[in-house]
Amino acid sequence: MSSGELAASTKLEAEEPLGGVLGDTAGGGGGGSPVPVAAGGGEKEIEIESEEQRNKFLVLRLYEALNARDPGGVQALLAPDLEWWFHGPPKHQHMMRLLTSGGGSSAAASSNNKFVFSPRSVDAFGSTVIAEGPPTPAAATAYWVHAWTVGPDGVITQLREYFNTDLTVTRLAAAASKCVWQSHRPDRNTNSLPGLVLAL
Repeated sequence: MSSGELAASTKLEAEEPLGGVLGDTAGGGGGGSPVPVAAGGGEKEIEIESEEQRNKFLVLRLYEALNARDPGGVQALLAPDLEWWFHGPPKHQHMMRLLTSGGGSSAAASSNNKFVFSPRSVDAFGSTVIAEGPPTPAAATAYWVHAWTVGPDGVITQLREYFNTDLTVTRLAAAASKCVWQSHRPDRNTNSLPGLVLAL
């Protein structure tokens, strides 16, 4: 590989480890477009990151820092005045406890230390990134969805958190609204949960 090819691929290779930490959510698919880049005497196609891809990777880095219990890494990705909204049973406010280091009772603190946010899917719609997580061994009955908003300066400014709630995301248009995302719970046919709509 020539030095020109190495320089062209450095940015893409730097983001590959996220897939190893969080599974396939960082990889695969969409949003970027291949662009031919002259390298040495030939052309090589590289994929230019879209805004949606950058936002997805930012959110994946946040989960990586949260699960590593890395306060500095978390603070670097969040606005200091993060707006947080929660819907679900109060006992599932794990994210609030992680972000504020609040544990309340020792039982709640112990449960909080065990809870891991491992998204099984991450999708971006402009500045909004939707992450969905399955129940974990520490909280076998907890199904969660996070809707993160990434600001223009590249930090996360808002979190809408849903626990044990079916979420439908719609994009509003002048004439009508269009459903762009729905919860993908494996137990949807056997377990009924409250439903909410998030309008973008």
